[in-house]
Amino acid sequence: MSIADDGQAPYADRQAAPRPTLSWWSWLVAALAIFLTAVFGVVFAPAGTTVAVWWPAAGLSVLLALLQPPARLPHVVLLVLGVTILANAASGRPWDVSVVFGFANAAEVAVIGAILFGRAGRFELSSLRAGLRFVVAVAAGAAVVGLLAAAGLAALDGRAFWPTLPLVAASHAAAVSLLAPIGALPRPIPVQAGRIEMVVQSAILAAVVVLVFQPEATLPFAFAPFPILAWAALRFPIRFVLIQTIAASLLMLVLTLDSGGPFRQLVLDLTGRVAMFELLLVTVAATVVVLSSAQYELRALARQVEAANRLLTGGVIDASIGLVIAERADDATRVRWVNRTGSAMLAAELSDGVWNGPLRTAAAAALRSGEQVTVTTDRGRTITVAANAVVGGDHRITVQMLDVTTILRARQMQIEAEVEREAAKSIRAELERQRDDFLITTSHELRTPITSIVGYAGLLSDGAELSDLERGWVQVIARNAERLSELVEDLLTFSRLSGGAAQVHPERVRTDELFSEVAANLQVVSERKRIAVRMAPGDHVVFAARHDASRMLSNLLVNACKFTPEGGRIDLTAHQEGDAVRMVVADSGPGMRDEEIEHAFERFYRAPSAERDNVEGTGLGLAIVSELARRNSGSVRLRAGDSGGLTAELLLPAAL
Repeated sequence: MSIADDGQAPYADRQAAPRPTLSWWSWLVAALAIFLTAVFGVVFAPAGTTVAVWWPAAGLSVLLALLQPPARLPHVVLLVLGVTILANAASGRPWDVSVVFGFANAAEVAVIGAILFGRAGRFELSSLRAGLRFVVAVAAGAAVVGLLAAAGLAALDGRAFWPTLPLVAASHAAAVSLLAPIGALPRPIPVQAGRIEMVVQSAILAAVVVLVFQPEATLPFAFAPFPILAWAALRFPIRFVLIQTIAASLLMLVLTLDSGGPFRQLVLDLTGRVAMFELLLVTVAATVVVLSSAQYELRALARQVEAANRLLTGGVIDASIGLVIAERADDATRVRWVNRTGSAMLAAELSDGVWNGPLRTAAAAALRSGEQVTVTTDRGRTITVAANAVVGGDHRITVQMLDVTTILRARQMQIEAEVEREAAKSIRAELERQRDDFLITTSHELRTPITSIVGYAGLLSDGAELSDLERGWVQVIARNAERLSELVEDLLTFSRLSGGAAQVHPERVRTDELFSEVAANLQVVSERKRIAVRMAPGDHVVFAARHDASRMLSNLLVNACKFTPEGGRIDLTAHQEGDAVRMVVADSGPGMRDEEIEHAFERFYRAPSAERDNVEGTGLGLAIVSELARRNSGSVRLRAGDSGGLTAELLLPAAL
């Protein structure tokens, strides 16, 4: 059974996550812990020594720095400076000595933090290089604190410099090596070791420590716990190893203070035995940190290799390309390995590993020519085959097979669709040509008789012999003949526009002249319905064909007059927008719904309201406006009026 470092999600990536910023109360807890452990280290220092055997405050100080973002390192240094000065003074040391130790502790944290953070930001024990870097940082910090403390004590109390330096350095190095790694733990990675193995190893380690540090123990057994700790570093999660090392070190410390441990038999004074024990703790911690970091890196690399291998293997086995490794002999070709896709392709050609059939023949041809060969199997599948010889592979070849049946069918369907689309376009073009020819021919043929009807109806209406009833009949004839005449003219106009044969001759057209001309032409209609036409043409000039501009504006105004009720109002305005002039025709009629506006410019479209109210029209007026605007580099659109009704906006290029 494999477990992760702390039972959480397995290792995700090698990039260190940013450190969270601790809350204010966390800083208070950290300050209190550093203060209490500093007092503990001073108060419980062995009699006759100048420094504590173990200085856990140093380890907690560096641990706090590693838990912070790199930018917070100066804050941690200031905290350590103040707290350790107070702790030393509270323990009974003189203020000058307390200040010396406070500055020494703060300098140690600053040096270790600067080395570990560097340019990388957050520091993690995730590689052998990181482990060695941690050991170097601890050694540098220990050297700095030892030098500062020894020099300060020598200057203030006259104590010997060289005996003090290694004791201070060793006690700090031991504490930092054991406690600080907790703040540099990397993300967990699953390990192969099970819980039973961990319990067994922990029991063996405890037994060895007790055996080595009993009163009868001798010096040669002082390093007996090392192989047991190495076992843990190489097999267990790094979190478990560090916690176990701290517990074992504390047990060693307690047994040493109680009975002297294996160092009591040395011909050394108490200071010398303390130095030997501190050296043991430093060695234990450094060994565990380096081995655990190196093993973590190996596990991470192994997981990356395993993931890459799964990706590659899965890609090969589950690929949509059939992959085959075959061995050619004089009598037969035998398949040595094939993926799932290839096995499905060769199902009809394999018999006891012997390969015979169209695909084998295609593979042989591809091997000879060096080109891909496409073959159709008995099942109607089209497969492209490529083959290569394996260098030094005893007549072995690799074969790649790609089923292109679906691709070919899709391509064939695409070609057929394109042919049908081109045929439909040709048919549509022919139908449009026939329609235009019919409209032009019919319109020309209708123009002459309609003109005759209109003319003779006018003559009849001028006669005096007609009764009132007969005169009404003639007026009906004349009115409907006029409608037919308008329809014929619209059809001819639209046919010419759709054909594209007419030439456009744009010129400068003043909006005031255009508005006056259109309003005058429709004055009879507007006066009959008592419609007020208000114009604000402005001083603008458009660049368009004069006849086209007049026809567009006339059609829009006619449309407005048809739907504006008696006594209504129509506003004609114009204003310039950049390099274009917008002419607006706004009426006070019933307007149009959005779905009606969407179809308004379609040929022969008449809104349901126009059909219901029997409004005269052919449904070509707005379609003609749209075509004329397009060929004059303009546009037209309809929208609901701001205060009701319908607003038509004609946009034409402005004359420069």
